Amino acid sequence: MGNRMLRNLFLAISLFGTPFFYIPVTAYFLKINPNPAISLILILISNEIVCGAIKFIYPKERPLPMPINTLFQKYIAGSFPSIHTARITAFSIAIIPLYTNKIWILIALLAVTGVGYSRIYLKKHYFIDVIVGFFIGAVISILGLNIQL
Repeated sequence: MGNRMLRNLFLAISLFGTPFFYIPVTAYFLKINPNPAISLILILISNEIVCGAIKFIYPKERPLPMPINTLFQKYIAGSFPSIHTARITAFSIAIIPLYTNKIWILIALLAVTGVGYSRIYLKKHYFIDVIVGFFIGAVISILGLNIQL
């Protein structure tokens, strides 16, 4: 597989860590089973707030630096933590109780691993950024699942 094809593959895998994936899927869950979907929404919002705050408090340059002329660019240019990894981790852990089939758990694990690796491959994050993103997503999701609404 050529470098261009591999890059495109990892760009596609990275989409699983974006709102383009989790907003429509969460809307679907909201339609079929509102209670877990509301918990999922709160988990994802908490995840964005925590990761965004860390990016502003601890600005760390990406492996391939980006411009930092505006507040939004400062947010986008921050490498630490990997919000993509935190999102897919939080999402996956939150939906696993709904789909206890081993195949779905394997798919969720592959999605988390794939997104994390894609962020490193695309030179958007360092390994530590991905590990911390995974940790943040896992903690927020586990806490969110254990809080009764």
